[in-house]
Amino acid sequence: MLESLLDKVTEYFPKRKKSTIKNILLLSLCLLEKETVCLNRLKRIVGNYTGKASKADSHYKRLIRIFDNNSLSRLWLELLRFAFQLLRLKSEYLIIDGTSWKRGERWFHYMTLCIIYKGVAIPIYWEDLSKHGISNFTERKRLLNRAIKYFNLEGMTLIADREYIGMEWFKYLIANGISFVIRLKKNIYKDAINASKGRSHEEMTRKILSSKLPHKTLSKLVEFEEIPGQLFRFVVVKNPKKDPKDPVIYLLTNLVEKPAKTIAYIYCKRTKIEHCFRHLKSNGFNLEQINLRTKSRCRLLMAITVFSYVLSIHEGLKEYDKVPLKIYNDESQEKAVSIFRNGLNLIATFTRNLELFISYILEQILEVQNKFKSPFRINV
Repeated sequence: MLESLLDKVTEYFPKRKKSTIKNILLLSLCLLEKETVCLNRLKRIVGNYTGKASKADSHYKRLIRIFDNNSLSRLWLELLRFAFQLLRLKSEYLIIDGTSWKRGERWFHYMTLCIIYKGVAIPIYWEDLSKHGISNFTERKRLLNRAIKYFNLEGMTLIADREYIGMEWFKYLIANGISFVIRLKKNIYKDAINASKGRSHEEMTRKILSSKLPHKTLSKLVEFEEIPGQLFRFVVVKNPKKDPKDPVIYLLTNLVEKPAKTIAYIYCKRTKIEHCFRHLKSNGFNLEQINLRTKSRCRLLMAITVFSYVLSIHEGLKEYDKVPLKIYNDESQEKAVSIFRNGLNLIATFTRNLELFISYILEQILEVQNKFKSPFRINV
């Protein structure tokens, strides 16, 4: 039974050996069970799914061979394509942001591009900048250029924080048909903003601060000499948080037809990538425990992690409306568990053994393929 299931799943990977796909799915299974990317920890449970009483060191060598044999190939991209068949990737929005940490003497800095799928950020491309500090234009452009090779991003809207600014960056996005809503630093571009018709930067800020409305917004159209003929909308938003560090939020967008409140609402979606990072790291797969040396090996392990994350999100979205609400002392409320954690709990039913796990994956893909006949908006 297991061999016939592996034959079916390997059809999605025509360039790969059946044994390779078996080991990839075995690693994903262990990752979902143990919630860590640390191979030294995962090696202890491999035998639970292989039925072999080999020593843990033998299982570790088996896991390492995945990366020895495949880290320089395009298997990581093929795995993403396979995972994304579980999702009908029709999305309007992209988010770009970075997450970094230090392990030993090495810095990891994953600049990550996500789509928003049913309210959840799903990584579709990333680059490890291997440094401490913010990204630069060259690094961002390289990441987007590579992502555009594999995904149709034209017509989408990119959401980003204050790190991702600059006239060359704005021109690059516009040239590639990508709209954007990006947060600005407090006083940047003030001269151009004040030179455009309407209230000055200072007047807009004062009016926002004096307003008693928690979600007060103002905006004006702005032109920049560096990008002639292109209008932008400068949006000033009152920060609705209690005692915020930054009481006023400044946004810039080329979606000039949309009102200020809509732009502010779009920007709020940026927090979805922070939730994604938390699930990939401390509240999920402990990505910070990654213990592989080269970038290519880490890229493949990240793809396996994203694959496992997609499985969890796909399962967690099912009947998520039935998850009870948790009410806090301030009378605010939210779901008792996240979509990710809900999925991780539910998918445990299908991870008792490798045969059941592969059967579950194939059933899910077939169900989605039968349900949605139209092509994906984002195609690998």
